[in-house]
Amino acid sequence: MIALFVAGACVVGFGIFAMLVRGEPERGYFRGLLALLVPVGLAGFAMLRLLPHATAQGGPDGAVRLVVALSLLWLCWIGVMAFVSQALRLRFPQGADMVLLAGGLATLAPAAGLVVSLWMS
Repeated sequence: MIALFVAGACVVGFGIFAMLVRGEPERGYFRGLLALLVPVGLAGFAMLRLLPHATAQGGPDGAVRLVVALSLLWLCWIGVMAFVSQALRLRFPQGADMVLLAGGLATLAPAAGLVVSLWMS
């Protein structure tokens, strides 16, 4: 079950990353992506840190809140990787292929972290 989740997260993460970097980098792209990333990242952090923990009382809402918050942070991570990849692609056009490859591989970091943490426990 966990392997299926990780594989799905990798495929979806690559798809979202490819969608965000498919065009040539322009100045307006960065403003639009930042306008999307900041609220998503803040919402993920707020759900994790500011809302009361329902799991302390034994409620199931805590698990749902945790999954939603981690999903928002995961989407924000993919967006940040797309932002950095496009910025480096704009700055170094001769190495655009390697920059996009590195950015795509960096989207695997959260899934790899989950696998390593499960392996260690």
